[in-house]
Amino acid sequence: MRAFRRHLLAFVVVNVLLTAVNVVMGAPWWAFWPLLAWALALMVHFLVYRAVTVDDAWVDERTQDLRSKSYDLGHIDSIRERAGAPAGGQDKTGEGGAQPKKAG
Repeated sequence: MRAFRRHLLAFVVVNVLLTAVNVVMGAPWWAFWPLLAWALALMVHFLVYRAVTVDDAWVDERTQDLRSKSYDLGHIDSIRERAGAPAGGQDKTGEGGAQPKKAG
């Protein structure tokens, strides 16, 4: 995390200085190109950082967050609860899915 924060700080400081120099010179807007190239490099750095720092706790937290925001899942769980089946997609035997009907 420290490396990314230093990269972000350097990005901001250098690009503010380049933009200030560009404004003072009054020339065509050349400071945009280093800003764009560095912004892309910073984005790649951030994505690599996030990919490396993902752990099981983050995955579990994110999964729970998505499940809680899912309209369909909440709706299905409420139907199951009203029908007497436990929420979470399992039936009373602890297995998911429907039970086969008996012939006859």
